[in-house]
Amino acid sequence: MFALLWSYSAQAETQRLTLNGLVDHFMAVVFVHEHGKTGREAKPLIKWTGPIVYSPSGTLTREQVTNFFNLMQQIQRLTKLDMRMAQKTDKPNLIVNFIPQKVLAKQVAKGINCYGKISAKKTYEITRGRAYIPSDRPDKTDHCLIEETVQLFGLTNDSPIIENSMFNENSKRTTLSISDQILLKALYDPRLKVGMTKTQAEPIVRQVINDIVKKIQNNKK
Repeated sequence: MFALLWSYSAQAETQRLTLNGLVDHFMAVVFVHEHGKTGREAKPLIKWTGPIVYSPSGTLTREQVTNFFNLMQQIQRLTKLDMRMAQKTDKPNLIVNFIPQKVLAKQVAKGINCYGKISAKKTYEITRGRAYIPSDRPDKTDHCLIEETVQLFGLTNDSPIIENSMFNENSKRTTLSISDQILLKALYDPRLKVGMTKTQAEPIVRQVINDIVKKIQNNKK
């Protein structure tokens, strides 16, 4: 077991983690789709490979706008993806819709507060993503923004393996934990290729996460 300290968004957090726990968490989150045709279904590794043009949509407060752009900047730092905000003449391929809870409730099953949708090529490269966030629920908006937006990047399942994680269904986090950041950074390591199966990826995932952890530990010294 090791304790990691990682600073982000002017905050610092310590999280006690194990390499095995991080690897198991990654495998559960990345290689399962929580909303398959028959419920949770196994899937290969998917992620963005092309440029991302993103945009928020709806009526947002100033704080919500700030939170959205801070999150996108953090994701860009972790993934190293080609990402930019949509301009007037652009057609965004990643949209986060902020809509009133009453409107959202008509689109989803009872008990679901927010959701996201991904489109991918047959080659398992994500081409479009859209998240739906309640704009008028102070108890849900910030958590839904983090959860649904990050899941658009290929982390498509929830997992109880790590308690203090956005991917834990019982979590009410409004920021990415250290383990969440490690998973996102690991997914976009070039050693992990789109279309990999769980069996193909597991030994590489272990090495990738081990390298990330070592780098964090070295930066602490």
